[in-house]
Amino acid sequence: MNKPVGTYQNLKTGYLVVFVFMLYTSGVLEAQSIIGLGTRYDNSFKEWVIKTDNDDVEGELRMRWAFRNDWTQWDIRIGDVVATVEQKWKDDPNLWEIRCGDYTVNARTTWPNVFNRWKLNDGKHQFNWGTKYANQHDEWQTDSSGDNLFKVNTYWTSDPRDWVVTDNLPEDVSMAMKLAMIFIAIHFSTPKA
Repeated sequence: MNKPVGTYQNLKTGYLVVFVFMLYTSGVLEAQSIIGLGTRYDNSFKEWVIKTDNDDVEGELRMRWAFRNDWTQWDIRIGDVVATVEQKWKDDPNLWEIRCGDYTVNARTTWPNVFNRWKLNDGKHQFNWGTKYANQHDEWQTDSSGDNLFKVNTYWTSDPRDWVVTDNLPEDVSMAMKLAMIFIAIHFSTPKA
């Protein structure tokens, strides 16, 4: 009996495509973990290089309108992940919106004009985010501890050009939420010159 040529091979390829798609949508093949970031240039905080746990994947955080010196809109790209960060109201830095994929994170100061304590919400998770010490802006973390800790701190004390990211959050926490935490930490800890 003659078998049509390629039928078995096409079936195997189809199953492989479905399997990879299922892995991707289940989060197994999601974006790499961010391990740190640093300024692209030593004398400017308008452009950042994002490091991941994969040496082949590097990202960037850049001010959208750098020539206008507009600190209210930013763009992020890490591999295939694209995100935007925007101050919700032009004259009010107490509320920011971070969009990445299907997620939108609202970042709001806990108290008006106190920029070291924030409440972040993406509709699924809510985190309190802030500096470890009120008078030092080089160490930020979630209120949770141990297994659910997310922390961003300067590589060198009082040098805001290089940051280390420690991510022990559950896997279902969105990349948008993590990017929001990272952005708030570096944005409100660096000079605006």
